[in-house]
Amino acid sequence: MTDSYLYDGPGEADHLAACPECSAALALVGLPETAAEPPPTLREAVLSGARRRRAPAALGVASVTVPYAEQVALMDDLLAELSLPQWDAPIARHGTVRDLVGHLAANDATVAAFMGLPGAGTAREHRRWRDQAGSLLERVSRAGEVLLGVEVALAGVRPARAPLRQAMIQRTFETWTHADDIRAATGRPPAPPRDEHVHLIAEFGLALLPRALKGPRRDVSVTVVLTGPGGGTWTIPLSRAAGRVATLVSADAVGFCRLLAGRRPPDTFPYAAEGDPALARDLIHAAATLGCD
Repeated sequence: MTDSYLYDGPGEADHLAACPECSAALALVGLPETAAEPPPTLREAVLSGARRRRAPAALGVASVTVPYAEQVALMDDLLAELSLPQWDAPIARHGTVRDLVGHLAANDATVAAFMGLPGAGTAREHRRWRDQAGSLLERVSRAGEVLLGVEVALAGVRPARAPLRQAMIQRTFETWTHADDIRAATGRPPAPPRDEHVHLIAEFGLALLPRALKGPRRDVSVTVVLTGPGGGTWTIPLSRAAGRVATLVSADAVGFCRLLAGRRPPDTFPYAAEGDPALARDLIHAAATLGCD
């Protein structure tokens, strides 16, 4: 709506005299030397907020890109907060925070290359990781749901392939895990994902359990009950000829995800079991081998 003073109301000078906001704005127009450069963190903050709020159109695609987008945004914010000395804070499995971010970018590159994206480049660690993660998120968000079923190599020391849908959940899982590694190394509290994202991560790990289980083939099933935020109940056949449920294992859902990441020692991990105790113990030890380190 056009201001009334341009027509039959009071003149411009009268309006300015009565409106401190417009007076201040007009004064700034005439004083360019008062303009300030935007803060150096503004670009990162805007991009981080955009990634966090991005909503892909396809529901199936959104179910795997939204959790990843959220963890990318949280990691982006975390890295932007780090002081220069904190980039060199020691990380048990990877040397320093700087080395850890490079490791994460290298594991992301497996899926990025599958999606036809170029290499991460030679920028510094934060920008190299963030730009690649942002490009990966954008490319997968534009993909059709059919592509989510195409197999891709998973990250980790144990060779495995799974549909792109599962690979994106793994990227969410690893980004969260390493963000918590950085939080621990820099004196910050851990930050679990949303409950529904914990559920996805647990389901991803449980699907890999039969292949990770060592020893002779077992033609039985197991039931895993995860309690607390993100929990649920899954019955998993350990072979194609699986029959009866041989054991039931119960544990905390977030704790189980940290076990999957190799961040909880299996020998001291708290769980309850009914049925075959040796099989339950083997399952817990196999779960602890499924991380991306």
